[in-house]
Amino acid sequence: MEINNKLNAFKDRNPFRVPNGYFENFTENMMSRLPDLPAEQTKTISIYDRVKPWLYMAAVFAGLVILFNVLNKTAGVPSEDNGPFAKTTISVPPSAQESEVEENDDFLEYIHDMYTDKYALSYIDDYWNN
Repeated sequence: MEINNKLNAFKDRNPFRVPNGYFENFTENMMSRLPDLPAEQTKTISIYDRVKPWLYMAAVFAGLVILFNVLNKTAGVPSEDNGPFAKTTISVPPSAQESEVEENDDFLEYIHDMYTDKYALSYIDDYWNN
């Protein structure tokens, strides 16, 4: 109860105070405390510092091209120019191509038989025809 009475005494007072005349000479006081610096300081940037990011980027791209060429040659992939994006061709004998076509046809027929219900198809035909 005593604490509430003490707090009520400070309720309307502002605890933050500024000395009289503080802001009148504030700028002059602050400027007098700062160290004297030359009026103009310029930093010279060399051409190498300007070009350095571009050199790093070019080095990364060159490294990637070399890496792709090395990986392409070590994989033993036959290509025309052995470049990183060279096209590869695989020759398949004609007899193997014919057997693949037959296997594909058999597989498609199997899928058709498995997933088409003859009764459902006749029901749909009857529905649309009526």
